[in-house]
Amino acid sequence: MPSGQAKTRSFFWPVFVAVVVLCAAVPLGLWFVTVPYYATWPGPVKEVVDYISIEEGPTVHPLNGDLYLLTVSLQEVNVYGVVEGWLDPDVDLVGRWNIRPEGVTPEEYRQANLTAMERSMDNAVVAALDYLEIPIERGVGGVRVASVLPDGPAAGIVEVGDVVVAVGGTPVTSRAEAIETISSRAVDDLVVLDVLREEERVNLNVTLGEHVDFPGQPMVGVGLEVYPPPAEIPFEIEIDRATSGGGPSAGMMYSLGLIDLLTEEDLVGGKIVAGTGTISPDGVVGPIGGIRQKVIAAQDAGAGFILVPEDNYADALTVKGDAVEIFSISTIDEAVEALREAGG
Repeated sequence: MPSGQAKTRSFFWPVFVAVVVLCAAVPLGLWFVTVPYYATWPGPVKEVVDYISIEEGPTVHPLNGDLYLLTVSLQEVNVYGVVEGWLDPDVDLVGRWNIRPEGVTPEEYRQANLTAMERSMDNAVVAALDYLEIPIERGVGGVRVASVLPDGPAAGIVEVGDVVVAVGGTPVTSRAEAIETISSRAVDDLVVLDVLREEERVNLNVTLGEHVDFPGQPMVGVGLEVYPPPAEIPFEIEIDRATSGGGPSAGMMYSLGLIDLLTEEDLVGGKIVAGTGTISPDGVVGPIGGIRQKVIAAQDAGAGFILVPEDNYADALTVKGDAVEIFSISTIDEAVEALREAGG
């Protein structure tokens, strides 16, 4: 064999092997590269009343038909997941910052979602019993402390989870009332916060500081969120929070399930009705995420009628099929009327 040919072969094989290894390693490596997006696709469809238990209360009337809550499956994706999301019309890609803000760990996000689900289910019970005019004994209302500014006036005094029921002797039941009361004071004023902490009522003295965003304005240095007052209901209602998987967006459907079970009238009327939407204690239905995927899941499950929050209605129509009717809902009263129309 000529020496030049031998040299060519001895050079070719190492290069060939290196190229093959590189071509195999790059796709494999991309599998482990995450990108700042979540993929959402249609999740399981579940019968609402399967997760509701009523004991020692009014007569329960079995559901005639199906009343489905809708879910969305959510997962962080790699490069291949992004490509699949672009190609699959049932999948949406959502920026991670819209799901889990910067600085929030996956565990913190999970816990926040569980807390939101707990509140939504409690709200669902209160909204349903209010609609049915079943008396409820309510506790003290206020605003819950969601965060404390590390270097703010309240640091070391106020704790996350405290419920502020009065500021300087003035009762507060909303963020707006609390902010208005604090704004009426001056920087360096001493105010007494009347708070509930682990079921005990305590007074906390806080010297107001200057607002970090509005010079000259006073602040306590806490973030506040809605706190619906605890409610004592006259009989036992349990919602299976562990396996229902509905999250906060199932609130409206839990309310409807309770109303149907406790109403002699046949609201569903043998039809298949699905829906989604958050619920407040006073029966206001709020927007949710993943509406396209939820409508797709409802249609795949055979639903002929879908109830969606008013704010999500336009997006729901983008995937609506010919065999389904979609209702725009803003209150629990509208939801019941839509249920009657669908079941009638």
